[in-house]
Amino acid sequence: MSLRVRILLTLAALLLLPVYSAVASGEVGVFQFTINPASGPQSTAITVTGQGALAGLPVQVMLAVNGETGDGALTVVQVDPDAAGNFSAVVVVPANTSDGRYAVRAEQRDIQGTLLRYYWASFTVGPILNPTTGGLRETSLALAAVLAALLVGMMAFQGLRLALRRS
Repeated sequence: MSLRVRILLTLAALLLLPVYSAVASGEVGVFQFTINPASGPQSTAITVTGQGALAGLPVQVMLAVNGETGDGALTVVQVDPDAAGNFSAVVVVPANTSDGRYAVRAEQRDIQGTLLRYYWASFTVGPILNPTTGGLRETSLALAAVLAALLVGMMAFQGLRLALRRS
């Protein structure tokens, strides 16, 4: 690969880094929420506070057996997000729910019923041993952005070093 091609590829990677960084930091409206509490006995009211929803489409918030698919929904609440995509709902654990791990899931579907986006967090039904609050923020994208920046920096350094050596 010629030096000119390497330099062009390095410059392209450097120019795309701010776009990737914006996605990694959540500046483009990532659909997510927090729950409080993250565990509790039957009849617990779970407060769900979210962001990044598409305005104009309702958000269904549910307590389900499967967070990935929404199968086994025990209770479902529908709310409308505000113009900024924020939403809030309260889901109550049914009194006859067995102890165990469940998922609080929020999803948005279009008018035809096609799933557009979803997010879920674990909720444990049963005796509370330690008080906890839930909804961990994702950090993997931010870490990936930092690693990508380091990789691009190393590529730029190696390209510059190679260019100086050939001069």
